[in-house]
Order: sequence, then structure tokens, then C-alpha cells
Amino acid sequence: MKKIAIVGAGPTGIYTLFSLLEQQTPLSISIFEQADEAGVGMPYSDEENSKLMLANIASIEIPPIYCTYLEWLQKQEASHLQRYGVKKETLHDRQFLPRILLGEYFRDQFLRLVDQARQQKFAVAVYESCQVTDLQITNAGVMLATNQDLPSETFDLAVIATGHVWPDEEEATRTYFPSPWSGLMEAKVDACNVGIMGTSLSGLDAAMAVAIQHGSFI
Repeated sequence: MKKIAIVGAGPTGIYTLFSLLEQQTPLSISIFEQADEAGVGMPYSDEENSKLMLANIASIEIPPIYCTYLEWLQKQEASHLQRYGVKKETLHDRQFLPRILLGEYFRDQFLRLVDQARQQKFAVAVYESCQVTDLQITNAGVMLATNQDLPSETFDLAVIATGHVWPDEEEATRTYFPSPWSGLMEAKVDACNVGIMGTSLSGLDAAMAVAIQHGSFI
């Protein structure tokens, strides 16, 4: 049985697992995720985002696994969606919704994939809160080391799906943040003049991080 490592369990890691299951050949798959919950993805984690921050992708653009994002949303309790300011009766497949909800969808699909893999006789191990600290290519394969008390292991193939890499928080000061995720999300920003370089999604995130400290959107 071939041994596969998937480093990172966000959307790329999830669709990699999905593709491997479609091949129908049982494999030994180890999934390493540095966050507390595998399957969410950093851009969609409730640790990194406010409920007001929207995903820039709608259900119609997301390849379904077990169901579409819209179908999953329609199965949720109206009270749960309301916590994110989403009305169940107005859902449609071109809607841009809070990122945290999308993270919940990916997490649900991931857990179902893991269950299916085990039913198909795949050997699946999921390591959460586990950061891969070293990778070496050897004649025997790809050797990984982690920050957990796990023995170094060699794999036939390693898929690196670590996602976004943000500027180091050490570059930030009390008045300068190189990205929204270099301390701005947790910073207390007084009422003042704020400059934002860039108008992409990260720029909008920065604006939202400041604006929600001083009021609410109606």
C-alpha cells in the first residue's frame, strides 16, 4: 500500500483527498494540519476572520464533493445562519457569504471524506495542531518531521498544500501592519486617519477590521 502525506488540510488538501478516493485504490494517507481543526482552511477559519468578512467565491464556483455549498446551507438551521446575518429564505448559488460559514462547509465535507476513505479500506491518519517542520527527499521517498512527538516517517509522495503565507508579525508596529493577519485583527484602532495600500480582498479585510471597531453595517 503506497504511503501519501498531505501537508495542509484546507481546500487544496480536501480536493486532493477527494481525487485520491476517486481512484478506488486503497492507500495509506497521513494528513497534517497545524490548526486545531483539519478541513477548514486558514482563510475560512473563525480564528482569523470576523463574521462580517465575506468569501469572494459563491456556491456556483465551488466544485461539489458530497453536495453543493448551497445545498449544505439549505440543510442548516435558520437560527444558525441568522447568527451570520444570513436569511435562509434568500439563499442562492451566486451569493457571497461569510467566510466562516464556508469553512464549516469544508470541514463537514472533509470529515465525510475521511469516513468514506476508511470504509474503502484506506488507512487514514489525521494529525491536527501538528506543524510539519522539516521535509527531506531521500532515496527511500519523502521524509517528514513535525512539532509533535511523532517518529519521522517516509512517504512515497507528499502533497504540499500549506496555502497562504503572510508577512511575519515581527514586521508590524503599533501603527503599521504589513497584512491584516500580522496583528491588525487583534489590534485596538482608535478613531483616526487610516491608510490602506491596495484594494484587493486583503485591503477590504483591513478596512473591515478597523470599521467594525467603530460601528456596524446596516
